[in-house]
Amino acid sequence: MDIKSAVILITSAGTQLGSTLAMHFASLDGIVILCDTNKSQLNETFERCKKISSNIYQHAMNDHSLDSINSLFNFIDQSVHQSPDVLINALTSQTMPKFFDEKASDIFTQHLSLMATTLFTFGQATAERMRQDKKNGVIVNVIAHADYSDMSGFENATSMVAGFTQSWAKELNPFNIRVGGVVPCYEQQNIHWAKIRDELIRNTEYIVSNDYFSGRVMAA
Repeated sequence: MDIKSAVILITSAGTQLGSTLAMHFASLDGIVILCDTNKSQLNETFERCKKISSNIYQHAMNDHSLDSINSLFNFIDQSVHQSPDVLINALTSQTMPKFFDEKASDIFTQHLSLMATTLFTFGQATAERMRQDKKNGVIVNVIAHADYSDMSGFENATSMVAGFTQSWAKELNPFNIRVGGVVPCYEQQNIHWAKIRDELIRNTEYIVSNDYFSGRVMAA
């Protein structure tokens, strides 16, 4: 895919991961749509990206409900008059509670449920619009971790991304929609965010650009 002619939707754009990806794709001259539920952080990312490119749009969401996502796509239709070619489904996983913590079960369930719901609803809504518009689209599920000194539960998040990526790729292949995933390699020790960030960016761009990549997850 030619990134310069693509409409790229980046979720969680106000987070460190989302902001980093947004600035990179803004530098590649694509049309970049930023969304997040945190309005102040989203605007900070927007202002940084505007210094790089004029083809940047932002949309603050109330939540990740289907109604909010439909409002996002209405905004995209009004702003750029076409659906996204690329969805970068950015997500930051949270540290999981210790196994014997008193409220471990509730916290664990909430974290995984929110992550799964966010990934799925954005992926489903975007894929539906790509299918309707007969676009050769790309969905990239990208995950980072909130605290690299405590990687508890990261295996669960990685497994979820891998499962979604592989199953979506099979289902969406008949519609020429590719799906890939990028996760940090949690087995590495003493890795700094800057190095992880560079790897995440490089792998995400590779998946978007490579028309033959689908159904696999790359470890940064």
